[in-house]
Amino acid sequence: MPDYSNSRKVNESSALNRIIRGTVIIVVSLALAIVSVSFAVHHMRLQFEEEFKSISDRKITDISNVVGMTIHGDEIIADPVNATTKYTSVFNLMLANMSDDDFSDESYALFLYSGGQISPMILSNEEDPNNFVVAKKDISEWLSSDNAVYKADGENYESVLVPISDSSGRCVAVFEYKCTFDKLSKMGDELEHRVLIAVCIAVAAGVILFGVQTVAVRVLSKPRKGETKL
Repeated sequence: MPDYSNSRKVNESSALNRIIRGTVIIVVSLALAIVSVSFAVHHMRLQFEEEFKSISDRKITDISNVVGMTIHGDEIIADPVNATTKYTSVFNLMLANMSDDDFSDESYALFLYSGGQISPMILSNEEDPNNFVVAKKDISEWLSSDNAVYKADGENYESVLVPISDSSGRCVAVFEYKCTFDKLSKMGDELEHRVLIAVCIAVAAGVILFGVQTVAVRVLSKPRKGETKL
């Protein structure tokens, strides 16, 4: 008589091996899909951030150039208090709508430079003067003999410093326009997090459906009592 028990064991072992191989292939394929999607989303995020920062760079450079031509160093030296009042009004008109997007925060400040020291004259949005680059860097870093514009950037910010000179060419003040990208970075992190969660959920659902389908097929293929498997 044929040994049906051994034949059944062989068939079950073969079916189990196929299930294991199929599961491994699916898991590996879905893991690669997760990595690929995450890489693509991260690459798109970097491209968007780079383009956005490039536009912001041109914007703050243009604004700083205009402000630099508007401020007169002789007025600051002659009467700092009156100059503060005047240029506060001027900045309120020129820079009233400076932050018109949801991805960055922009601020500006005008500092008096005298005796090798700086002191705040005008601060936007009640900003802490210590938050500006000019207050953190040595004067020798941003002040050159020709009073050239100085640019500073970090991971999440960019600043333009414009030395203001009097009629003799002596620096008497410095204007800083700063743009921070914390909102942009936060938005990118949230986007990548949501995409990763969505892909993981899809992968988990795919594995579960595959497992349920496999179990269902095995259960339905088993002969019932009283039935003879052909």
